[in-house]
Amino acid sequence: MFRRLTMTKLGIIAGNFDVIHPGYIYMFQEAAENCDKLLIALHSDPSIERPEKIKPILSIEERRLILSCLKSIDMIIVYTYEHQLETLIKNTEPHIRFLGDDYKDRTDYTAYGLCPEVYYFDRSHGWSTTKFKTLIYNQMKEKK
Repeated sequence: MFRRLTMTKLGIIAGNFDVIHPGYIYMFQEAAENCDKLLIALHSDPSIERPEKIKPILSIEERRLILSCLKSIDMIIVYTYEHQLETLIKNTEPHIRFLGDDYKDRTDYTAYGLCPEVYYFDRSHGWSTTKFKTLIYNQMKEKK
């Protein structure tokens, strides 16, 4: 008798997810709908290797805590350097990688080509971390 093998479709999203806003929630939900298990590769601080990037406001522990409370996320693995992300993707062998639509037609991102499928998020919802931080800044400025 043959035993039926079930394949779990593993998806991965990488990022620093510093300030969680509705755009991230939409993204995590959409990703979870397109895979069975969702792995978040949590970047500790992108400014370490790329000084032009903004240092995260929240600590890695705070970001991990927030992400772990979201039901669409199954696993979180922290990485610091881009080569660690590539190793993580090689070792976990996700079936699908989730990227923003700004990566369409690009090949210059870490671990390009390592996932058999790439899913590009539509960001027409209008939310971004920059927008969110700007809204907070402007509201604080108005209160002064």
